[in-house]
Amino acid sequence: MRRASALGALILLGATALAPAAAAPTTVVDLGGARGYVRADAVASLVALELYVPAGLDRQTPQQNGLAALVAESVLETPVAPNGPALHDAVEADGGALAFVITPQSVRFALEGTPDAIAAAAPLLARALAAPSFTPLTLAAARAALGSRIAAQDGDARFVVLQMLRESYYRDGAAFPSFGNAGSLTAFAPSDAQAFYAAWYRRGGAFVSVAGRTGASTDAAGRVLVAALPAGDVAATVLASKPFAVEPKRIVTHRDVVAPYVGVGFAAPPLGDADFAAVLVVRALLDGVFERGGATTPLPMLSPSGSLYGYDTSPAQFVVWINGDAIDPSVGLGAVIALLKGAATKPIAQNVLDRYKETARGEWALETLSLDDRATAIGSAVARGLDADAADAVPAAIAAVTPADLERVAKKYFQKFDVALVMPRAAGSDGG
Repeated sequence: MRRASALGALILLGATALAPAAAAPTTVVDLGGARGYVRADAVASLVALELYVPAGLDRQTPQQNGLAALVAESVLETPVAPNGPALHDAVEADGGALAFVITPQSVRFALEGTPDAIAAAAPLLARALAAPSFTPLTLAAARAALGSRIAAQDGDARFVVLQMLRESYYRDGAAFPSFGNAGSLTAFAPSDAQAFYAAWYRRGGAFVSVAGRTGASTDAAGRVLVAALPAGDVAATVLASKPFAVEPKRIVTHRDVVAPYVGVGFAAPPLGDADFAAVLVVRALLDGVFERGGATTPLPMLSPSGSLYGYDTSPAQFVVWINGDAIDPSVGLGAVIALLKGAATKPIAQNVLDRYKETARGEWALETLSLDDRATAIGSAVARGLDADAADAVPAAIAAVTPADLERVAKKYFQKFDVALVMPRAAGSDGG
């Protein structure tokens, strides 16, 4: 994340030294009007604390593309005192890291650092949450920050593919880009940001997830953040998706890429669904289609293929992408479709299944390795009404997957899909 650089090396060092067995089960703490879900780890020296607020993409109207992110970014750009530094700079100066993540159904503000750094940062964040600045100056800084993130994603064909398929799959605000776009952000006035904040930043529906070296100071930090949100409830939302057509929808755009990228988007079960573990095995199977041996692991953008699974949202989406600089897109797309049709028509051999189950367990372990990952796993489960430690049950569920399970989920989820294609922009072209 943009503002995690100051602690990046320290957090990575702390995360890699952690033993998962050292983490105790999650406990629930009353934070006064909201709950905290706390996963203590006796080995950790750092802590990740995340505040979830039900003010995500789904709260945006069709005319509010990017407003959820603009409000969240404005919180981070709010000065900690008159003529003082922006909140994110003040937190970083105290040895912490602060960022936000927008999802289809929430915004989460993530603090990372030592317990002392969290204790110092929480009151600063609380003041900004209670009275965020939406002045023209603050909004201009927020637009600039979001513009950098938009440009970074627009330059990564994987995220372009993902957004195209999200727009094709989801309805309403959940289909919008996480940060809006440069054009949409310029349309919002201070009154728009203030109205969005007043409508959705409420204590009801908010909660805190914490992982790492927790204790009285982190509990107090959670209470301060919860108390900063205005009292009141907001109605829960239900995301809607679009049905797939009999023939795949094909979406094409142009970007400054050296070779085409192709993506395939499928419906998928979310975390907690009975089919979730089997789809993780399908993911491992798909990731292995174009696997090439080598002495080093290529950067994600240089990999021949990969996948993105949004399992923290219901309905969930699964996307496979193929790098046309490494694999001919038509050949790669054909290989993916052939593999999935084969998986749906005959059981996979047990020895092959066992190999990919082991891969799936390893991939899942990597997704819940860092403290931020663990806090997010807790938050994703709680947001879906699951047990806070639902992620812990996934390895055993993967181990129990049978050939029949794999065949069933291949038929259920992976026979209908949409296709997105990112083509190189022709010289002198301004096409989208």
